[in-house]
Amino acid sequence: MTFHTFECKYPLSGSEFATIHKELKKLGSSYFENKPKMADENKKTDNITKYVCTALSQYGIIIYIILRETTSSTFVPMLIYRINPTRMIEGNKDNYVDVFHCNNALDIPQMANRLLNEISPNLPNIEICSLSRFDYCVNIKLENQQQVTDSIKLINQAFDPTSGYTQKIMFHTKSYKPKYPKTEATFFKSKRVEISFYNKRLQLQQEDLKDEWHEDILRAEFRCFKSYINDLYKRFDINNITDFFENSIEIGNYVIAYQLKKLKLDVIFRSSKSIESIIKNGAFKAKTKLDMLLLVEWVSSHKSLKRVIDTCSKSTVNKKLLKKFHKLGISVKPLPCRSSLPEPFNLPGLIYKFADVKTVNN
Repeated sequence: MTFHTFECKYPLSGSEFATIHKELKKLGSSYFENKPKMADENKKTDNITKYVCTALSQYGIIIYIILRETTSSTFVPMLIYRINPTRMIEGNKDNYVDVFHCNNALDIPQMANRLLNEISPNLPNIEICSLSRFDYCVNIKLENQQQVTDSIKLINQAFDPTSGYTQKIMFHTKSYKPKYPKTEATFFKSKRVEISFYNKRLQLQQEDLKDEWHEDILRAEFRCFKSYINDLYKRFDINNITDFFENSIEIGNYVIAYQLKKLKLDVIFRSSKSIESIIKNGAFKAKTKLDMLLLVEWVSSHKSLKRVIDTCSKSTVNKKLLKKFHKLGISVKPLPCRSSLPEPFNLPGLIYKFADVKTVNN
């Protein structure tokens, strides 16, 4: 099981903040106040000051100090570490693709503490911080860039809005009509978890990062936030960040399996003809088979499952009918006739195939 980035935080006392703030200011331009843009300032509901330290950015460590004013004369300081373990180990190498294996997660605190201590001996150690975000990450290697594009489109079109998740939607510049992002398929549930499949090559290009060969990678990320992490602590009977690292493989297997199931993406994508054959040979009543076949036809002609649910009556599509497809292990969204993806396209199978791969070779 591999991951990419994690965040942990530590509440500072007023004196701790004063000491650390003074030490980090000696770093010059590597420590600065991150002032929000004008548009962001208009949206602010709290008076927050944010400092950023990039002195260890070449090692994948960014330090944030957030000051939240409680009254006109008092504030609460919070220190946050954002760490990319792969970058931390490899130093200033331009590696923005490889991920870190959970087998080595327990090595992180000692390595990070040593680097942090070099710029300030008063920075808190990782072990005493509270885990606030953890991104399980899998690089899925496909055959070419077209397959990456087609898989993202397929996942977006197969999204089931009855799952309780929200889908990320873009809007046309002129008409302002909704459209699916071409470079990602992202779904989230409140502020607990976010699941994203995206085109790694395009993401690197957009951020002007060096990459010459990773044009066949579909990146799958399962981003766990504080409230969800708290639930994981309870489920796995752990108490701190060290315990989480120690159990990160088991936790990761659970997170990926559970989130795919809840998103109803733990299924195999097949062509319309294959789906029809499976339905006709299934142990369903004649009326149920007709309803399922009609739904497949509707989804195929309407491009996406969400559009069918939004436009059709409940008698045409309902949760009970959708559950029957899920029980069969197939997606109600058929593979397009001209898709570059192979049939069957086993998305969960690919995720588990590459879940332990740290380096994706050309």
